[in-house]
Amino acid sequence: MTPAGKVAPDGSTRKQVSSRFIRREAARTASDAGHAEIIAQRFSILRTRILREMRSRGWHKLAIVPLTNDAGGTYVAVHLALALARQQHTKVVLMDMDLGRPNVARELGVPGCEPVAEALRLGQPLADLLSTVEEAPNLSVLAPEQPEHDAAEFLQDEVYAAELAKLGDLESNTIIIMDNASLLSEDAALAAIPLADAILLVADGRNGTAAHMTQAERLLNGMPPVMGVVLNKSED
Repeated sequence: MTPAGKVAPDGSTRKQVSSRFIRREAARTASDAGHAEIIAQRFSILRTRILREMRSRGWHKLAIVPLTNDAGGTYVAVHLALALARQQHTKVVLMDMDLGRPNVARELGVPGCEPVAEALRLGQPLADLLSTVEEAPNLSVLAPEQPEHDAAEFLQDEVYAAELAKLGDLESNTIIIMDNASLLSEDAALAAIPLADAILLVADGRNGTAAHMTQAERLLNGMPPVMGVVLNKSED
């Protein structure tokens, strides 16, 4: 149930949460509108490209995959999800798929949900773990508070895959942004990526190397298609 019996904007009784990140960014915009506009513009352009390609191909699930732990994948996932949610007729679900090191709840500044593995073991649908963000009514999040044990094994479980498929069937205009573990550091990334329709790679624009990309290409052979590479923390 939503707090105090409130009904979410989509008419559901999904729990609502307030995002410290969105409130902080709103305050920052008031004090430094120029910088905020640059960030918003970059993600608006990325949003337009992503939406056009995914809609033309009938895709709904996009994996945000950082090459390394410090590439900033969660930062990109959160900003892209918010940019998508600003589209009036687009529903967005932001999922933390880095279950061994969840960071979406902390980055977005919202209360995390209960452990996913335990919820599914008890027969609770994955959709019941979603919360709607009050400041962005088109955005829902599924973000565990605590790390899950044996994350890679759990992500390959048939029950989880089936529940994720149901989540994608909620509405035809829903885009699921999946924040993944780093590709070159954790096997959980390789376990989660096949659950997506497409991949957006995130590389460290300052410390990333050509060797990282070469290794990524090898690991992604036979995986869903790569839509592009975001150079995060780049000065360009």
